[in-house]
Amino acid sequence: MKRMTGFKLLTVLTLLVSFVIAPVSGFAKSDKLDTITFGAATVGGFWYVLAGAYGDALNKYNGTVVNVIQGGSIANIKGLDQDMFQMGFSNGQTVPEALEGKTAFPKPVETIATIAGLYQNVFFVVVPGNSDIKTIKDLKGKVISPGIKGYSGELAFQSILKANGMSYDDLGKVQYVGTSDGANLMRDGHVDALLGMLNQPNSSIQELDSTLRGGIRLIPLDESTIKALQKENPGYLNYTIKSGTYQTVKEDIPTVSASTQLLVRKDLPEDFVYDATKVLIENEKNWKQLSTTMKDFDGKLAVESAVGPMHPGAVKYYKEKGLMK
Repeated sequence: MKRMTGFKLLTVLTLLVSFVIAPVSGFAKSDKLDTITFGAATVGGFWYVLAGAYGDALNKYNGTVVNVIQGGSIANIKGLDQDMFQMGFSNGQTVPEALEGKTAFPKPVETIATIAGLYQNVFFVVVPGNSDIKTIKDLKGKVISPGIKGYSGELAFQSILKANGMSYDDLGKVQYVGTSDGANLMRDGHVDALLGMLNQPNSSIQELDSTLRGGIRLIPLDESTIKALQKENPGYLNYTIKSGTYQTVKEDIPTVSASTQLLVRKDLPEDFVYDATKVLIENEKNWKQLSTTMKDFDGKLAVESAVGPMHPGAVKYYKEKGLMK
C-alpha cells in the first residue's frame, strides 16, 4: 500500500488531482478499481492507522491500491464530494450536517454513501489535575487548544460554548494544534485546557496523564449542554468516560460522542463496495488487535451505528449475511 505523508492537505490534494484521480476516471463503468484515495486524518492518529491496515487488507483481497492521505471529518466529506477521494472516514454528527447543507457545508452533499459505523469518537476537555477549571464556563479567559481548526472536535466545542452563553471572544487565547502537540503545550504550562473529539482512551492523553505532575482531570458536560447539542444535531449521543479510563481520573465523566463512519462515493460500483464491506467485516479481529477502540466492532454494530444513506453494495452484503432485513 502507498501512503502519502508530510504534506499539507491542499498540496496533497493538488497532486492527487494530477496523478491519482486521472487513472480511475470512469470507475463507475467498471467493477475493478486499480487505485483509490482514502481520506483519513493526521499521521499518528487512529484514523490514519486504521485506514492503512484496511487499505492493506483490501489490496490483498482484490488488488486495489489504496493511497491513504491526511484529512479530517469535514475535509474528507468535501474530498469525496469533489471526487478527490473515493473512500474516507467522518464523524456521525458531521454526516447529517453534510447531507442537510449545514455549518461547514454551504449546500447539501449528495455524492456520499455509508458503508458502516465503526466506534465512538468522544468529546473531552482535559485540564491539569491542580487546575481551577471545573466547568465549561470556567474556561473564560483561559488558553485552550481545540485541536486542528475546522475539525469536528473544534466545531463541537463552538456549539458547547454557545450552549453556555459563550464564544471564542470569552477565551484568553486559542492554539490550533493536534492533540499530541497540545499535550506537549499543556505539559510545558502553555495551555490551560486541551479538548477534542477522539477515541477513548487516547494515547496522547494517557501519556500526558502519566507525565504531568499532579495528573489530569476531565471536565464534564452538564445535562443542559448535552440537550442543547442533541437538539442542534441528533448525531451527538450520550456518553460516559468511565472512571479509571485514565490513571488519575477517579470519577465518571458525562459527555457526548459520535460514531466514526466509513464513507464512499455513492457512484462507486456495487461489486467493489460489496467487497470493501466484506473486507471490513470479515477482518474484525485485525482491527481489534490495532486498538481497544475497536473492541466492540462487529457486523451488527456496523449496521446499527451507520449514519446516512447506505451504499447498495454494502446493503447487499449485510442482507446476505442476515445483518439487515
